[in-house]
Amino acid sequence: MNTLSIVVITWNRPKQLAEALGSCFACDLPEDTEFVIIDNASTDDTEAVVSSLFKNYQYDFYYEKMAENLGVGKGRNYAYLKSHGKYVYFLDDDAYIDKKHTDFFIKAIKFLDEDSQIATLTSQIYDLIWKSNRVSNTGPLYKQGLRLNYMFCGGSHFLRRSFWGNNEPYFPNKYGYEELLPSLKVVDEGYINAFAEDLLVIHNPAINKWNYDDDRNANILINGLASLKVMKMQLYPIVFAPIISLAYWVRAKKYLSPEREENADKLVQTMKKQHSYVGRRIRISTVLKLCRNFGLTVF
Repeated sequence: MNTLSIVVITWNRPKQLAEALGSCFACDLPEDTEFVIIDNASTDDTEAVVSSLFKNYQYDFYYEKMAENLGVGKGRNYAYLKSHGKYVYFLDDDAYIDKKHTDFFIKAIKFLDEDSQIATLTSQIYDLIWKSNRVSNTGPLYKQGLRLNYMFCGGSHFLRRSFWGNNEPYFPNKYGYEELLPSLKVVDEGYINAFAEDLLVIHNPAINKWNYDDDRNANILINGLASLKVMKMQLYPIVFAPIISLAYWVRAKKYLSPEREENADKLVQTMKKQHSYVGRRIRISTVLKLCRNFGLTVF
């Protein structure tokens, strides 16, 4: 088993992918580090770029171009099963590790080695479009350098393989809050989602997908709100269903026009049929613990 697997899911972003991988190469890495790159059916020169990059490095790498775009959730699940690391690090293809943090992986592995209760570890992510951090540092202090996290951030996070085993960690949706299922599972089983605010990754998206005046971006928001409701309805105890529905209604009224709200409602029904979670719901005590640590945002 390798110490570290570095995983990137990509689609038609060869220049940004090269920057993401290059930032990893610039860090201090364990000798037995492997890279796993899953190409979600790119139509450009991504394969050639990956091949060229690894000619100059001795790390093992696995590249596979999919016949179709699996999306984020399924793509990450596929990549996880192809990896072999004791710790599996996922980095978005439009992000890179800050050049001042060459000890990024050494520090992260130290956190994980010293505390077997940490099942996921999220770094800070500074977004160049937001011009602010994406991960809130308001969670309860866990120990020096680490805080508790309600939901780990997909853009830059580590998974402990001994917790997940050979099981697919993520909710297998196309895009939006696929990290919720594994985050809840971690807390429900008495483990920790940790956040290391001193580990820094830069998110450099090619487009501003948070400009919701653009209909293309509005679909991302609609998908996110619908995904949250569907997942929580399937994962939380049934007793919380009215609160989840109310939280969804409040968010929809706040962020969506009547037409977009109608589209979100339709998507909720579609997603219920597409993604039926068959695992055990989390405990009532887990939801109450999350509320105590993070407030009503957990709904």
